[in-house]
Amino acid sequence: MRRGFTRPMTVAFVCDGCDRAVHLPADAPRGESACPGCGRGHRLLLVPSVLESRRVEGCLLCGLDRLYVQKDFNRKIGLAVFAVAALLSVPTWGLSLLAATLIDLALYHVLGDVTVCYGCGAQHRGFVRSPAHAAYDLHVAESIARRPKTA
Repeated sequence: MRRGFTRPMTVAFVCDGCDRAVHLPADAPRGESACPGCGRGHRLLLVPSVLESRRVEGCLLCGLDRLYVQKDFNRKIGLAVFAVAALLSVPTWGLSLLAATLIDLALYHVLGDVTVCYGCGAQHRGFVRSPAHAAYDLHVAESIARRPKTA
């Protein structure tokens, strides 16, 4: 992330009521908002220390402390770039694949990270990366998926 530039702290998730995307600013008053689709209220579990440090240690939506970090990039766009490059690889003698690789490398270094909850899938943007959160781990995801659901 560029120095001097701080992204707004937001939490994005899918509404349980209507499956629409909801984006809540983490610094909103009382940390609550209504779903734009069904009007269902959602509340973030905000702790003042999170807002001060800009570091998230647990999910602000469900409270789970199992989070992972990934690059904040739309996978469908990335796949489309390489699909176009593959289609153009014959007429460009493979240079389009090299160009797509260089674009991917540049984006990897420019784009920030997003912290994602294993349990509910909420995406926390604009927060400082915590050293406790590593890349996605399939074993952790499976153990979270097997745990008993509480309503």
